[in-house]
Amino acid sequence: MGPAPSRLQPNGSAALPGAREARAARRVAVAAALLAACGGEPSEGGSKPPPAVEVMRVGTEELRDFAKFSGELMAEHSVMLSPETEGVVEAVEFEEGQDVAEGDVLIRLRNREQLARLREAQATLALAREENKRATQLLTRDAVSLAVRDRSTAELAVAEARVALARIELERTEIRAPFDGAVGARLVDPGDRVDRDTSLVQIDAVDRLQVAFALTEHAVAYGAPSRVWVQVFPYPGERFAGEVFYVSPTLDPATRRVIMKAWIPNDDRRLRPGLFANVDLEIARRESAVIVPESAVVSDRHGTYVWRLDANGVASRAPIDLGLRQEGRVEVTVGLGVGDVIVTAGTHKVIEGEPVRPATPPASGQALGDSREEVVGGEGT
Repeated sequence: MGPAPSRLQPNGSAALPGAREARAARRVAVAAALLAACGGEPSEGGSKPPPAVEVMRVGTEELRDFAKFSGELMAEHSVMLSPETEGVVEAVEFEEGQDVAEGDVLIRLRNREQLARLREAQATLALAREENKRATQLLTRDAVSLAVRDRSTAELAVAEARVALARIELERTEIRAPFDGAVGARLVDPGDRVDRDTSLVQIDAVDRLQVAFALTEHAVAYGAPSRVWVQVFPYPGERFAGEVFYVSPTLDPATRRVIMKAWIPNDDRRLRPGLFANVDLEIARRESAVIVPESAVVSDRHGTYVWRLDANGVASRAPIDLGLRQEGRVEVTVGLGVGDVIVTAGTHKVIEGEPVRPATPPASGQALGDSREEVVGGEGT
């Protein structure tokens, strides 16, 4: 037989013998290159390789959940001092901004009149004591009646009361600090006449501040939290820890909110009363919570589940119940145990009962650290 007729190429030239085999070889080479670029390798029988996925080994972590509010920092104690009596300022005994202790004299009023009244009362008291002593002695000798002795005893009590009143009037000419704190700007000068409505100076206890905020009605379910963290504008990124000391037993009927207050230590005086504050209220803490990435959770018409791998890397559905969510991570309350290996990325590649290939060895979940969830729970006062 003669040679097989040649096939014409698109340009009209005849194909050389064996060209069909060369083209087939090139197609196989291209397919192999594409498969290699996709991360797969042809198996011995030509079947599709297991898909590559990211996995993790389930562990436990401490979980803390927060609700965010706004509030305002206030001094532990704050009062504007006013005199208890009318008078003229004799002396101002403090420097503006000075720290003072409870009982320190801050302002003195002229007290010559009060001193004179005290001396008069003391003289009357001395005379009343002598008369009472004499009446008592005479009564023992039946020289006076019992009524005379009783009258002298009553006059002695009156004299003692007048001395006490005179001392009080004298003490009112000295305006003292009612507690440890820092004084503000003085509002009077020596020579000023003052009365009970005159403002003298404000004093604030600032070594410990308080922050007040309000929870909405549905946030009552948080229970009685004990810890807060405060952030203020002058110190961005810094948080100050505090303790809740007051929870209103009732809701405000006008706002339908529960008032809470917390102490914030301020020994270094960095915080100032009046600053607006963002308050993070710790509403839940779990010592050993099972946490998985949100990307591992799959939901469909059958429910919520994750892909769990057995020792051979074969995937199966593990139905789960979810708890708290925090910045891309979720708590699993039911369905997983410590040591389980789950798929965290590439869940769309997984098929029930089929093996997968971990892209990296399974590692335990990373600690949450201080991640926080912003739960809409209320507004600050």
